Amino acid sequence: MVNNETYLKNSQELDYLKKLVNQHKVCWEVWPEYLIDKNGNKVQIGFELDLTGIHYHPVHHPTPGCDECVKVYNDLKKIAKLITPKEGRESKYDIGIFDRSIHSAPIRKLRDEVTLTLKIVHRAGFDRPVDACEVECLKEMEEKLKELGVKKGQWRDSAKDSEN
Repeated sequence: MVNNETYLKNSQELDYLKKLVNQHKVCWEVWPEYLIDKNGNKVQIGFELDLTGIHYHPVHHPTPGCDECVKVYNDLKKIAKLITPKEGRESKYDIGIFDRSIHSAPIRKLRDEVTLTLKIVHRAGFDRPVDACEVECLKEMEEKLKELGVKKGQWRDSAKDSEN
């Protein structure tokens, strides 16, 4: 049974993260993580989950590595930490370092954005093909992102949007 204090803390944290999602118009995309094996075959070994966000009330045009970009990255990191499974599993989750770059993607109308990369791979035997553990972990993370209001692919302000 969860006590009231724990519930309140978790509820406040979720509300805070939902606010960050809306401020930075956070989106996510998933890409396969590949490796070329010793025989020259392309093998999917996991997933790359990218979180993207934009400056909140920018005071200037975003420049690579500016203070506001660092803030966006740190807020994306808070979201990434919440969605990663806490119990020990056969998979691991590596949050990429801040790359001090401005990214843009056609799907999001080439907006200036900061990207956080989260890799989902095997804890041991990094070159093993993706399996049910990585697939299930990704599915859980996607569900948590949806609960926070993070949009898949592109930001849509529509309240009617239920596709995501």
